[in-house]
Amino acid sequence: YCIYNSIRFLKKDGFLSAITSNAWLGKEYGFQFKKFMLDNFHIKYIIRSNAEHWFSDSKVSTIFSVLQHGQSTESTKFVTINFKLAETFNQDNILIQLKEVEDFYTDIDNCNNPKHSGWKNDTTFHNLYHKTDNSISVSIVSKEQLENSLVEQKNWDTFFISADLLEKFDQQLIQLYPNIFTAFRGERTGWNEMFVVSSKEVLTSGIENIFLIPYVKSPTELKALGFGGNYKNYLFVCSLPLGKLKTNYPGAYKWIQRFENKKNKNGSKTIQETCKGHKPFWYSLRPKQANIVTAINPFERFFFSFSEKPFTIDQRLIAITVKSKSDVELIAALLNSIVTFLTVEMRGTSRNLGALDLNANYIKTLLVLNPALLTVNSIKEIKKSFQPLKTRKIKPIFEEVKQPDRINFDKTVLKAFGINESILTSLYQLLSTAVRNRVTMKER
Repeated sequence: YCIYNSIRFLKKDGFLSAITSNAWLGKEYGFQFKKFMLDNFHIKYIIRSNAEHWFSDSKVSTIFSVLQHGQSTESTKFVTINFKLAETFNQDNILIQLKEVEDFYTDIDNCNNPKHSGWKNDTTFHNLYHKTDNSISVSIVSKEQLENSLVEQKNWDTFFISADLLEKFDQQLIQLYPNIFTAFRGERTGWNEMFVVSSKEVLTSGIENIFLIPYVKSPTELKALGFGGNYKNYLFVCSLPLGKLKTNYPGAYKWIQRFENKKNKNGSKTIQETCKGHKPFWYSLRPKQANIVTAINPFERFFFSFSEKPFTIDQRLIAITVKSKSDVELIAALLNSIVTFLTVEMRGTSRNLGALDLNANYIKTLLVLNPALLTVNSIKEIKKSFQPLKTRKIKPIFEEVKQPDRINFDKTVLKAFGINESILTSLYQLLSTAVRNRVTMKER
């Protein structure tokens, strides 16, 4: 609100500095905000800290932006600082502190000056610069790249590393939604006690199998990339009238009777009243079913677990349904490649407590290695190398990238798409560093 209204008070070329949440860098609602800033300001600096939270009692991750009123074609510097402010800037003398801050910005402005011995160019990304003592990193992003990012719906959080972070894969990436798969978030049942039936209750309740659909309730249930057959819960789904149930399906009928007059915890409503919007009956659900699932707030584990047999999910998960003519296992394999994991980490929005914040719309816009580019033999090789990963336990990414089967799988995928396998070590390092910075931030 303050930034929107600031142009009424700022003179041309006047400056505005603001600390805000980092959410607008990647969230959908940030589009209009970014456009407003690009139309009205030169965004000189966007600064984040990898060393500390600037507000220790806040659960919001923050960034510091410096804006200059008026149009400009100059680039924006995305700055990452790896030091604590109080340990670097003088806390006793304001005049000394102001001089130190001025020197800080001068130093940043000269990061790409080849005569400045205090800086070095990154070995992978040409517009990324590091202080030789690794205290500061600066990624320089052009105005054109920022404007193009609005069309491409890029998360500006990736710009702290590079505006061209995934340019090495541009020719191989494609959006699989909506032609290959659909994506959605799990839905609320309205009354889990009735609709979510544990595997133990299935054995004792007498509910007929035709009314039970496999149900994934929590990301913790997903131990491996391949799953199916050992579900902890099932969803009760019934669209038959009570009369028919009473005659032909006594198990389901008794289950409904058990709950029809039950009230919620505060005693204000019965389940029938709470679920009166369900169709065709209050005890009916019409859940979407999926083949692939991932966590809505991934932490250290990255996964797109899958099953050939469709299942349903809780609202804490994001589901993908692969269309009938597409290969579920191949799509799952490509989603579980290092390229996808890196894309998810770099384009997702980080929460203060360390988890990424994803949603179904994010998955819809996710760029994935294009399966149409693969030969029949390449598909066979990818699936073959994917087999060991399907059955073993999913590990935190720091351990995952050290596993021989993971390394072999990612090398196979890169080779299949004509990407030099020698880049794999750098990709692993980049992902591991980004995840470590995210998950340990809450401790700083």
